[in-house]
Amino acid sequence: MTIRPARSRRRARLPRMSRRGRPFPARTQGPTLRIPRPAAGTNPARFATEARWATAGYNNEEIIYTILVTNQDSRIIRCTTQIKGAYFDNGQKLSIEDRQVSTVFPSERTQIGNWMGMDQASGATYSVKCKPV
Repeated sequence: MTIRPARSRRRARLPRMSRRGRPFPARTQGPTLRIPRPAAGTNPARFATEARWATAGYNNEEIIYTILVTNQDSRIIRCTTQIKGAYFDNGQKLSIEDRQVSTVFPSERTQIGNWMGMDQASGATYSVKCKPV
């Protein structure tokens, strides 16, 4: 009885072919372009936030909570906004949590989101964290 080594079940790799039926040239490792990024904690993004309660709808019965972010930096920033609050659904008060991510360009003011039907008397808390892109 002879023992044979186990055969690999992997298929041999065929060269990638172009539309014309010719193989692509082999990839070579050339110089790579590296974009320097600031170290963590250096030059944090500068921004301002504002929250507003407003009423809207046919008879102004819809309460809307809006968060605005103004970029005061010369760089594009990406902001993560978290909100916690309460709203009414069929007379029952329920809690809500939400997270939004948005990009804000230099010297621009951006509306992060509209949350409708919230309970203004209960208030809402939010936090905004921004990093340069």
